[in-house]
Amino acid sequence: MRSMVRIRELGLVPPIAALMFLTACVAVESVESPQAVEPAPTELVVTGQMDDMMEFYDSIRRQSPAEVSRVYDKAKQSFMRNKSDTNRARLVLLLILPNTSFRDVTSAMHLLNEWPKDSKSANNLQSFKNLLIGLLAEQQRLNHSIEELSQKLKDEQKRVETLQSQIDAIKSMEKNLLKELEL
Repeated sequence: MRSMVRIRELGLVPPIAALMFLTACVAVESVESPQAVEPAPTELVVTGQMDDMMEFYDSIRRQSPAEVSRVYDKAKQSFMRNKSDTNRARLVLLLILPNTSFRDVTSAMHLLNEWPKDSKSANNLQSFKNLLIGLLAEQQRLNHSIEELSQKLKDEQKRVETLQSQIDAIKSMEKNLLKELEL
């Protein structure tokens, strides 16, 4: 009761009433006009060439090395006869397959880079091509860095061996000098 008298004395009744009125209006508006709820995005179902490529890759991963080699020969012949996007993509997937005798990232990059720009292949196959180009380029860059670092390591090992032989030679000279001084 005392706080009400104090509020009246300070002349805060109109501002407080206005504030209560405005907050009530806002609450009523939000209740009366709910915002449209967007439906949850549906998953994009990829079908067609991309599915075929993933099924192809999955099937060759499970085959024996001899079977994979036969599939590679067949894919290479198919590409020579018909340079379609599908044949090109299959050959690229085989060329980048790890632990195979025919693995050739350079040839795979060449096939990807020579992929016709006006190709009528599905957008997702073009995106897949771009993804492979990026990944293979990064892999080649990393392999080059590894080779450089390996060479530097070999050079440093030779340098260490040279320095160790010089240290051993100095120790030997020192021992010989000490022996001569003792005599």
